[in-house]
Amino acid sequence: MFRTERKESGGMPIFSRRIEVDVEEEGNDLSVTGRLRDTRLGEELHGIDVEMLVSALDGEIKEIRGEMPRWPMEECRQGIQALEEIVGVKIKPGFTESVRQTVGSSRGCTHLSALVMNMANTTVQGIGAYYRKNFEQEGHDVMVVEKAEELGLIDSCVSWGQDGPILRRWRELKGNRGTG
Repeated sequence: MFRTERKESGGMPIFSRRIEVDVEEEGNDLSVTGRLRDTRLGEELHGIDVEMLVSALDGEIKEIRGEMPRWPMEECRQGIQALEEIVGVKIKPGFTESVRQTVGSSRGCTHLSALVMNMANTTVQGIGAYYRKNFEQEGHDVMVVEKAEELGLIDSCVSWGQDGPILRRWRELKGNRGTG
């Protein structure tokens, strides 16, 4: 059973992580900002901010930079440099492993890695919104499914499963167009 209410004693979490990600359109690019805040025993432990510029057309990271306004040890701040290793990498299947091997390695920071992976996941949603907004015309549904395949959305959840509702509707629409 899930605990849905705080104990009546007013207990505070001993550890809390907050991640926020925003995606904004900039021409054919997406500006993605992420923020991670960890609190341990009521005190801020990690504060990490990352900004990246991503091509909305192919998911390539064009620019990325980060800073740590709060860190537990001075050496932690050096981990930000590992972000440079993912410039030019595309957000598509395999991206998470690439981040683990670079940003999440001993050259980077596991917390920074967690933030970047959340940002990538959110960027995929931003790319979907970009396509929905900018390509509402004949053939849009085909383009969306092609982009979904490229981004690795197929079989990523119950809705995008091969037999899920999105692809089922797409096949029905495609079949209806072919017979008309």
